[in-house]
Amino acid sequence: MVSGVVRKVLATLPPLAMASFFLLFSLADPGLAQESHEGAEAAHEEGHEDHGSRAGDSSLFMELFGHLEPHAIFGVWMGGDEGFHVFTPHDLDNSDEPFELNPETGKLEVDPNDLQWDSHGNPLLHKSSQSLNEEWDEMKGGGMGFLIYNINTVMWIAGLLLMLIFIPVASKARRRSGEPPRGAAYGLLESLVQFVRDDMVYAVMGEGAGRRFVPLFLTQFFFVLFMNMMALVPMGHVGGTATGNLAVTGGLALTTLIWIHLSGIREHGFVSHWKNFVPQGLPWFVLPIIVPVEILGMLVKPAALTIRLFANLTAGHLIVLGLFGLVFFFDSIPIALPIMGMSIAIYCLELFVCFVQAYIFTYLSIVFLGASVHPDH
Repeated sequence: MVSGVVRKVLATLPPLAMASFFLLFSLADPGLAQESHEGAEAAHEEGHEDHGSRAGDSSLFMELFGHLEPHAIFGVWMGGDEGFHVFTPHDLDNSDEPFELNPETGKLEVDPNDLQWDSHGNPLLHKSSQSLNEEWDEMKGGGMGFLIYNINTVMWIAGLLLMLIFIPVASKARRRSGEPPRGAAYGLLESLVQFVRDDMVYAVMGEGAGRRFVPLFLTQFFFVLFMNMMALVPMGHVGGTATGNLAVTGGLALTTLIWIHLSGIREHGFVSHWKNFVPQGLPWFVLPIIVPVEILGMLVKPAALTIRLFANLTAGHLIVLGLFGLVFFFDSIPIALPIMGMSIAIYCLELFVCFVQAYIFTYLSIVFLGASVHPDH
């Protein structure tokens, strides 16, 4: 029966594949991809001078859009005089000078009254791990450090949800082998797994070649889906739109690119894999044109995956934030009511987009990988 086959698929989902999938890029530094806090403290001060008089002030839109930027939650420093420790990476005080160690205690003591604040209402932090290391290397007596962003925590939570859901389900599937599924949650999960397996993986790659890739693409689909949906859930300081960040979508696309070439090399051998990118039987004088085009196409595939997922998730949030901004811009209740209704409608549409973008990203990855394994198709 189909349900029995799906149980076997669930039972063979390797936890290591899930963990390695998101740990590959979970420490990506989104601060390097979106360093745009210049002048944020000034915007914060201007925005809080008078909360009740923002009508006609177009700068409030940029303040709202600023909430999509990643922000550091905490930092980790290793080595130096203090060894390994976790800290709050406050950057500059009111005099634009880095905080220094207290000579008496040997610790970094931060007075909240001395902090600069960004437009989010949070202390102004280091923009990237690079700036952290440049400013703190001498202060800490050597060592190195890195920042943990809200984007990182969202990825970790999504990966944790994958393991908390699939590992118990796989274990239950082994115990109940041959029995019909019970419960709405199990039935829903089985339907989604069956859809990814039959209508996506097998439909493109065939059952024989696609079977070994089912765990990979199930992991990819649910990982992207969970991150998309978590972007719609208020999670406070640790939450955010992970797939609305180029560092994250680029990491996902890089994973697909690596699997494309590893699978092709495994299937055809190292030399034959690269030869498959050039169609057979072409005249020699066409090769100088075809080879650069194929190389460009190999780079365009992960770029398309990166930009498509990033743009679609960011666009929805920009629309909702823009509608919220109109409420304060016009400062009118009659205008606010229909705008809020439109915001709710767009928010519901975003829920649909979460599934669509997870499907598109996974399906395109299947197509690209399938073309590497079966270049004749």
